[in-house]
Amino acid sequence: MSNTTQHLRRAALIAAVVVVAAVVGAADDNPQPQRSVETILGELRPSVRTTQTLNREQIQEMFDYGADEGYMIFEVLNEMTMYLKEHNIRAAILGRDLREAENRFSLGDEQIEVLLPVAKIDRVEIGTVFGGNEAPFEVYLTEEHTDFLDVAYFDMETHFGFATVEEDLFADGFGVRARRAFLRFRMSHMELQGNRRIRAHVHRFPRSRGMRFDAIKRL
Repeated sequence: MSNTTQHLRRAALIAAVVVVAAVVGAADDNPQPQRSVETILGELRPSVRTTQTLNREQIQEMFDYGADEGYMIFEVLNEMTMYLKEHNIRAAILGRDLREAENRFSLGDEQIEVLLPVAKIDRVEIGTVFGGNEAPFEVYLTEEHTDFLDVAYFDMETHFGFATVEEDLFADGFGVRARRAFLRFRMSHMELQGNRRIRAHVHRFPRSRGMRFDAIKRL
């Protein structure tokens, strides 16, 4: 092999190394933004008296975020609702898109299904309230739902939710009753206690036991 050929090959190798180093350096200088509620929902804009429907990509991105953070579904929904309220946005999540997401994610165990029966959801509306009878967290079902959780049955009407949503809190519940024996009490609020724990409170019984739920997981 001639000296000229060797020099050419050496020069080409050095040039390749320089290009790779430049690409890596550029990637370090411009890291991909960390996934967050803001990066996922940031394209939404305030729209007076209009409920915007989230697309499947946004919904699956939210569940990816939840899986990354080790959150259960109500922790994700709480963060979404707080963000949308802050930015004067109301959004809908269609039940069919939630069921489609279940092909890629486990949204929780059977306990979560008691409080959020995905199979029967027509839509979930969250965010700011424009007036009328709207609430910041509302679930519309195709039929009434009853299931057992912890020490009581929970009966859901076809329209239920919470009239107040704050950080780690769903309060002023409507459309949900806890039933034990012959007693029925309205579920008043749910506290998110961190580490995937929910403490559900029913009217007239302020003390309750916290329950831990499964995190969102990729399948």
